[in-house]
Amino acid sequence: MSMWPRVILRYIFELPPSGKSAFSLALFFYGNGLTCWMAHRLVCVCYSGPWDELLHRIQSWYDTWGLSPDATHFGIYWNVRLQTHVWLNGSNTPFENYTDGDISDNIEVGFGWLRPRDWVLRNKLHNLRRTAQY
Repeated sequence: MSMWPRVILRYIFELPPSGKSAFSLALFFYGNGLTCWMAHRLVCVCYSGPWDELLHRIQSWYDTWGLSPDATHFGIYWNVRLQTHVWLNGSNTPFENYTDGDISDNIEVGFGWLRPRDWVLRNKLHNLRRTAQY
């Protein structure tokens, strides 16, 4: 998680679920190869609020993308392996680097500098590591 964009960490740990957060989480998880089951498990373990709506929206995006194997440009997500933004395309279509502007140069990853809320997130993550059953 130290290589994940800070906004994804905030969505999964503390911000209330919304259409934007569900879309961003689904893009990030799907694009980086997490199965829908693993994405659901991660949300259930990490998010402390009511997550039913968030899980439903993530499932909906996974289903939509799974039924569109040849479609291109569903959205832009942070690719952890490449450490850059790339387009999410259908499963039969290769990804393309996102080169419009300097967005990849300004991404904040991990927990980085700590504000008071970040200490809470760090403690929560530490407890999850110790207690979550994989």
